[in-house]
Amino acid sequence: MKINLRIPLLMMLIAGFSMIGSDRLMAQQSKLDSLEGVVARYVPNDNKKASDLFLLAAGYIYSNPKKSLVFADQILSFEKNITGVGIVSSSYRLKGLILTMLARFTEALSAFNTALVRDRNTGNAYGEAGDLSGIANIHLYQSNLPQALNFYQQSTRILKNIPESDPKNYNDRKRDEAAIYGNIGLVYLETKEYAKAIEHFEKSIAAHQKLKNNLGIIPALSNIGNIYNKQHDYKKAIIYADSATKMAQVLGDRISYARETGNLSGYYSNTGRYDRALSYGLKAIALNKELGNTKSIGFNMQNVSEAYLKKNDLAQAKRYALGALKIGKDLKMPEIQRDASDGLSKVYEKLAMPDSALFYYKSFAMLKDSISNSRKRDEIARLSIQYEFDKKETDYQQQQVLNEEQLKQQRLQLALNAEQLNASIRLRSLQQAQLQNEKLQKEEKQKLLLIAENNGKLQSVKVKQLSQLQMLNKLELKQLWLYAIIVVIILISILLLVYNKYRIRQIRLRGTLQQQQSEQLNRELSYQNQLSESELKAIRSQMNPHFIFNVLNSIESYIMDNDRKVASRLIQKFAALSRLILENSTKSLVTADREWKAIRLYTELEAIRYDQIFSHEFILDESIELRELLLPPMLIQPLIENAILHGLIVAPKKDAHLSVSLKKEQTGICVTIVDNGVGLSFRQKPKSIFLKGIKEQSMGLESIKERIEMINRQHPSNVASFSIEEGAGGIGTVAVICLPVITESESSQNINQD
Repeated sequence: MKINLRIPLLMMLIAGFSMIGSDRLMAQQSKLDSLEGVVARYVPNDNKKASDLFLLAAGYIYSNPKKSLVFADQILSFEKNITGVGIVSSSYRLKGLILTMLARFTEALSAFNTALVRDRNTGNAYGEAGDLSGIANIHLYQSNLPQALNFYQQSTRILKNIPESDPKNYNDRKRDEAAIYGNIGLVYLETKEYAKAIEHFEKSIAAHQKLKNNLGIIPALSNIGNIYNKQHDYKKAIIYADSATKMAQVLGDRISYARETGNLSGYYSNTGRYDRALSYGLKAIALNKELGNTKSIGFNMQNVSEAYLKKNDLAQAKRYALGALKIGKDLKMPEIQRDASDGLSKVYEKLAMPDSALFYYKSFAMLKDSISNSRKRDEIARLSIQYEFDKKETDYQQQQVLNEEQLKQQRLQLALNAEQLNASIRLRSLQQAQLQNEKLQKEEKQKLLLIAENNGKLQSVKVKQLSQLQMLNKLELKQLWLYAIIVVIILISILLLVYNKYRIRQIRLRGTLQQQQSEQLNRELSYQNQLSESELKAIRSQMNPHFIFNVLNSIESYIMDNDRKVASRLIQKFAALSRLILENSTKSLVTADREWKAIRLYTELEAIRYDQIFSHEFILDESIELRELLLPPMLIQPLIENAILHGLIVAPKKDAHLSVSLKKEQTGICVTIVDNGVGLSFRQKPKSIFLKGIKEQSMGLESIKERIEMINRQHPSNVASFSIEEGAGGIGTVAVICLPVITESESSQNINQD
């Protein structure tokens, strides 16, 4: 079963590009169409156009990478006109990322190298780290694991060497580190060190969760599912792949959605559910063809081929396996070639074609050996150890340097002793040779045979001495290795002890944080409960049955009197008011223009219903922009209703008047409702014919007070207030509601923070 690995590519994408932040990129998804129209109409090729094109390219990177590449190339077509720092290098980096996703590795490597040269020349450390990470991704795709890990480590070192005082956004730095965790986890996954791979993927997930970066969580979930698949735990593999698929669908990440659909095909094939595997596999091929992702199509074709093989449909199995093999050769990806060759070997074996089966099996074995040869494993192990020591042993560097110096001195002393011993041996040999030579000179004529024998013995002695010297050197080298191994074991033990203590502290801290979050959640739920109850009371007060019944009666009366224009106007106003009330009731805050319109419609309806026995006016402060201001819905209307029903209609008079004003004060905004009716002290039972069925008690005052208290809880400034009193000379009533100024932008920030 073949799995398409996911490398978290969207990392350090815009490093050094100060004009565009990563948070803004994600927020622009809903505005891409309008932005595209703006760019099309914008003529000058300058920094602004480059900035907008970059937003479009980054916005389409997962949903339509081909379109994203077009925008990136447009930026680079006028790069000489761009003066903004980091824009050009970021565009090359973005182009490299897109080309990698489209499996155009040679072009991608060229783009990343160009960005790397520019970032180094300008001293852009963040951009340099992003370029190196992109190059590492390409090597990882091509199974060049030592080179991949080497470039990942270079990228990590650059990030760690950047001082904390650097103005780079903290979230961007943490997002970069989280992405590198995921990439190193992929290297361990390829070398079958699954425990280390899962450890790095879980670190990546935890880091992305803290940053609320769900796009970074998707690849980690995908790769953990792949590990469980390799361990034959297919149930867990399907769970993780399904979670990644749903998250990608919600976020609009079409590339991840297509990849996980293909992975699910392979997982279901392993569980024997071949029809479902074929359904997912064919769907993944169609999705990746739309995206132009040739690499993923290769993996998907092999999954489909394997499912057809299990269903004994050998013609389709052969067709898709050959297609996967061609893609693997075109992209120079040994993994696809290896898996396709293995599948073709099994197909031809079932077709009773042993020569073809043997040919593809040999190809499979050769590719398998080339991918997992021991030289790469040794190099990866060495680099991995080096990475861990570089990362964790900073506290012991000075001591280690001192130890190395001592070892060097010991080696020099041993070498000096060995040289002195060799000189002594040579001197002794020379003296013996001279003595023997003197004897030979005296007996030269008589003992020629004896001289030859003595020369042979002398050579034998020299050989033995050299052999003994070599054995001594080997023994000394073994002692040095033994000392080094003991030092390494001691250091590893100390590091494990420190790491365990650190893990215990982290677990305790996590428990404390979870308890605090639970308490905060309970408080928020209680507050939301109270707010919902208060808003429900306001709805009941605003749309009371008496008002609806009386308005409908008035409409019927005008219709019966053949006054169709008035009846039509009354119906239109009543419909508009009902719609506004229903729409506003679903929100905690609405724009002031909607609430202002609602209370005006209500007042006009009441005036028509009571035959215009009172006049009314609405006064708005000119400095207030209603569309930018937010008000709690259904908070003002009960006061207007009380002023009409309990002030103006109780004892009608010719100059009955209602005034509603909205003014901006230093501490906020105030709504004032003034009527010249009977006032608060009036207690006589009303006799007006208009008041039949109206409650004698004022409506909604307790609900208004409760909502004012909740607003003050939400805003520490406590500027919200409510007061109601008699007018001057005991005539009429004056009700005042003061609220804090809440704008659309502030409301959006509060929602984001929540």
